Amino acid sequence: MQVPSDWWRNFFSGLALEITPKIYPAEFTRAEADFITQQLGLTQSSAVLDVPCGDGRLSLELAGRGFRLTGVDLVGALIETARGAALRRRVSATFETHEMRDLPWREAFDAAFCFGNSFAYLDDEGNTEFLRAITRSLRPGGRFLLDYPAVAEALLPHLEKRTWYPVGDVLMLAQREYDPARGRLDVEYTFIRGDNVEKRPASYRIYTYRQLCELLAEAGLVQPVGYGSLAGEPFALGARGLYVLTIKA
Repeated sequence: MQVPSDWWRNFFSGLALEITPKIYPAEFTRAEADFITQQLGLTQSSAVLDVPCGDGRLSLELAGRGFRLTGVDLVGALIETARGAALRRRVSATFETHEMRDLPWREAFDAAFCFGNSFAYLDDEGNTEFLRAITRSLRPGGRFLLDYPAVAEALLPHLEKRTWYPVGDVLMLAQREYDPARGRLDVEYTFIRGDNVEKRPASYRIYTYRQLCELLAEAGLVQPVGYGSLAGEPFALGARGLYVLTIKA
């Protein structure tokens, strides 16, 4: 499977963009927001960075709880959706269009998070640049929480080569190939609504937990604590995902 290295620049369009707000049910978003609030130790004065924020589902939920949220995403259409939702819900949150490695802030946030299977799109250098951008954006002692379900110990024991997902009136097919030499999972997504069929390639860097912790440390994010689910049990082989909490050194 041939996947362009910058596949993420054009992925979110057409049906892929349309179904983005429909993927996560509201109760799951609330559960994630509970976990984020607890692990990041948020208070009413906390300034929090959500990157990439997508359509703002978590930023809006947390802003509604009284925290000061800034959401960042590369896709302008998603940022406009988030801004419109903030107006309708009458919550205060800031949404800006930036590439995830190009964050303009310096020590502006008490905490940051990256959720929604949005990490490791890039190569090793690019992923490190993103984590360094997070570090620069955090105040000393600031916390960063990363959602990384594609970590090797969680992904590979349960890897399915072909899976169908219904999302509203759209069917999404994910066909996966793991390349151990490159340490990447290549995926061809097919979106189907009636006679409309759209395909999008994607690729994710697969790190082990140790490799990820080394990458975080290189970026200045230390004292990692790994959780296997939103219930907060310690991360272990065969977990269904990984949430790792770190602190800016």
